[in-house]
Amino acid sequence: MKFKFKKLTLLKIIFFLKTKLETYYLTYKKPKEFNNFEEAFKFSENKTKGSYESEFLSRYRFEKTEKFIQEGGNLFNSYSMATLLFSVICFMKKNNGKCPKIIDLGSGCGESIIMLQDIFGKEILSNSWIIETPQQVKESKNWEFASNLNFNADIQKILNSNDFDIFFSSGCIQYLKEPFFLLEKVAKKSIPIIALTRNNFSFSEEIYVQESKLSWNGIGKHLDKYGDPRIYYVNSPINKEKLIQLFKSYQYEIVIDKPGVSGNYGKNTYSGDLVFSKIS
Repeated sequence: MKFKFKKLTLLKIIFFLKTKLETYYLTYKKPKEFNNFEEAFKFSENKTKGSYESEFLSRYRFEKTEKFIQEGGNLFNSYSMATLLFSVICFMKKNNGKCPKIIDLGSGCGESIIMLQDIFGKEILSNSWIIETPQQVKESKNWEFASNLNFNADIQKILNSNDFDIFFSSGCIQYLKEPFFLLEKVAKKSIPIIALTRNNFSFSEEIYVQESKLSWNGIGKHLDKYGDPRIYYVNSPINKEKLIQLFKSYQYEIVIDKPGVSGNYGKNTYSGDLVFSKIS
C-alpha cells in the first residue's frame, strides 16, 4: 500500500511538473511569424483542422461552458467581465437604469450575456447579439443553455437591423483579418459605448500564429476526455494609437485607457483596455 501510494504521488508530481514546463514553454517560446494573414491562417488551419473554425474546438468550448454553469461556476469572476460591467454601469447612469442592448464580438459561448441575465433577467437575452464564427454559431444550436441566446456570424447584417447601446469585445480584435475595417463599421453606427478589453497592442505589424493548448480555451475545468492537443490561431497585434484615432474621428472620447493583465502575445506587445463613449 505504501509503495502504491508513493508511486501514485510520484506520478502526480511528474504530471504537475510536465504541465508547468509545457505552459512555460508555450508562454515564452519565440512565436512563429508570417508575412500576411492568409499565410498564417493556412498554417493554423492545417495544424488545428480549421483554426477558430474547428468543429472539435467549438464543441469543447460549449461542453466545458455547460459543465461550468451546471456546477454553479461564478461567471462574474472574470477579468473581462469587470470591463463589461463598468460599461453597463456607465450606460445605465446616463439612461435612468435602462437595460442596454449589447452586441458582443467574439463572446465564445455567450458567457457575458448569461452573466448579465442575473441583473436584467430575460430582457438582456432578447436585447443582445453574440457575433461568432460560423462554426460557433452552428454549435450553439446543440446546447440548451445557449438556446435563448442570439448567435450570428454576420456582424454587418446585425448592425444594419439593430440599434445597440454597447459594443463589447474581449480578447478578440487581434484575431480578425481586417480589424480596422470592421471597427470602422461599428464606429459609423454611433453606438454610445465601445468597450474593448484584453487587447493585444503593438507598435509593429507582425503577424503570428499563436500556439496554445486546448485546455486554455473556454471557461471552467478542462474536460479530460478531449485530451489536450495544441491549438493554433492567427494573432495580429493592434496599433493602439491608430485604434484611438479611428474612434476619435467619429466623435468618441476615451473613458478608460489602462494597461491590461491578459491578452498580449508576441514580441514587443502589451495588453490594454479601452472604453470609448460617443460625444453627444
